[in-house]
Amino acid sequence: MIVKSRAIVLHRFPYSDSSWIVKVLTQECGVVSFIVKGGKRKESPFKGAMDPLSLCEVVFNQNPQKAGGGDLQFIKEATLLDWHAGLRADLMNQAVAQVMTEILLRYAPQGVPLQDEFELLEQALRDLNSGEGSNGAATESREELQPRRVPSDEVFARWLLDTCDLWGYHLDLDVCSRCERPLEEPAADFHPETGGLICKACLGVDSVRAKPETLLGLWKLRGGTYPNSPAQSLKSAGFARVFVENALLAYLRNHIGFLKEIHSLAYLQEIRKLCSVQST
Repeated sequence: MIVKSRAIVLHRFPYSDSSWIVKVLTQECGVVSFIVKGGKRKESPFKGAMDPLSLCEVVFNQNPQKAGGGDLQFIKEATLLDWHAGLRADLMNQAVAQVMTEILLRYAPQGVPLQDEFELLEQALRDLNSGEGSNGAATESREELQPRRVPSDEVFARWLLDTCDLWGYHLDLDVCSRCERPLEEPAADFHPETGGLICKACLGVDSVRAKPETLLGLWKLRGGTYPNSPAQSLKSAGFARVFVENALLAYLRNHIGFLKEIHSLAYLQEIRKLCSVQST
């Protein structure tokens, strides 16, 4: 059966001196593995389209007996739709995108359609790729044509939150997990293993386990404002990003129930350190 579908390249590795094994997330068929013969050659018709993080349109002959996600399919055509040049020009955004694609590659169900996962990843890559995603600016006419972009420093956290919800691990940022009352200020604690935000009244005299930056960041993620001066808020927002992302990663991995190593996290940590040094 001939299949034509949009796809996002998750990963690739060498198959021979001239060919690649490429894993993509397709809009129609979920995760598909291709053998791309001659893909390394300069004159290859697949040039650019099979680069990691590229959005492309693929045409392939799907063998029903090899549709499990891990078996190799033979690709017929690949047309580059968006190479995401803006994303690649930013080390932090590129590192974040690599972690998102690896999470899907390792944790997403294989051999089944993943249209919602595709749409979430496509939007996240679009936000990271857009300069407007960094400052939230957009013209009124463009806002009418497409969804409002998420600021780039929130893309990863919001993608994790949406992915948790999609996979059945909903995390409610609006209420205390114990008394179920709406939170009117940043939570007093957060437990990734249970997914519970805890208010001050319910925490009582118990020791706080979560970092203040994590609690402030989760509060901001739900649309809250920082309860301090503007200068302190700006400083807190910059530091909170890393803590929130780590907390949501811990929450997702705890609830999935098995821990496959995410190799690209090490690269992301190195980029975080590099960016932190440059900003001081």
